[in-house]
Amino acid sequence: MPMTAQVDGVELAVTRLWARRPHVSVRGQELPKDAQGRYELRDRSGRVRRVEASFDWRQFGPRLRVGDTDVLLGRPLPAWVRVGYLVLLVVGVGLGGAFGGLLAVASAMGSASLLRRTDRAGSHVLLAALVPFAAVVLYVGLVTGLSPR
Repeated sequence: MPMTAQVDGVELAVTRLWARRPHVSVRGQELPKDAQGRYELRDRSGRVRRVEASFDWRQFGPRLRVGDTDVLLGRPLPAWVRVGYLVLLVVGVGLGGAFGGLLAVASAMGSASLLRRTDRAGSHVLLAALVPFAAVVLYVGLVTGLSPR
């Protein structure tokens, strides 16, 4: 599902957000690229601006930068949710080591992407709350199953 952002009256659609090179398009047409493969957007005055997609760790979500304009894709997360994800990451790495940290990062990013959806329903919020819980259950199950007896 593409995420959209309105920049200077142009609606940009971003797909493949978690890929190394996300796909950025306008009205279904991929934006032109420069010689290095970076997207370019020509504004109404004819000025060419570079378009970059990145991940914002403070908002746990994708961010689109068009020239000097920085736009968060999707809904912003409330501060208490972001603090909860940070606590989850610290506890995951502190108590679970590398595997616990990996599960914590994956569950926080997956849950945040569900909460950031523009068509978010109540079921998405419930699923977003269950994703970190499922990661904890998976971690405890694997650790107890692999521990020597």
